[in-house]
Amino acid sequence: MEMALVSILLFMMLFGIFEYCRLLYVIHVVNNSARDTARFAVVHTNGGTMSGEPIAISASDLDAIVRTGQLGPLFVGSGFAGMELNIEDLAVEIFAVDPAGLSQSPPVIQAIPNKAWDSASFGQKIAVRVSGNYRPVLPTLLFMNSTIPIQITALSSSEAN
Repeated sequence: MEMALVSILLFMMLFGIFEYCRLLYVIHVVNNSARDTARFAVVHTNGGTMSGEPIAISASDLDAIVRTGQLGPLFVGSGFAGMELNIEDLAVEIFAVDPAGLSQSPPVIQAIPNKAWDSASFGQKIAVRVSGNYRPVLPTLLFMNSTIPIQITALSSSEAN
């Protein structure tokens, strides 16, 4: 009888630890994917530079890099490594960052109105923002919310000519 009562609490705690670790892993994977894409974007504001890359890099190409780590047949990032199945309402934004927002306290990462990411000048920040809702496997058993919002923003300075 004592074992039955203790094992229920033990398994709930164990599943809670597993779920929390899974959440941290998904956040880590999304963070790496956003950083890889931001690094790729700041180098490719003037288009593809390596053989096999398209002459012009579009926002949809960067979206594919965030999700899969691939630009056509080339592997240029880590992607989500299958973890996108755990994120609902996945949205990817790529934009040139307004320097006025960065000078505020606390800094605000916002897009420059009517300016595309690939028109960022040298040293100007380009942001990749990935947002969505993480879906736990056993939310009701662990008394968790059915979704947990995730928003990752990665910034890099443009290397445009």
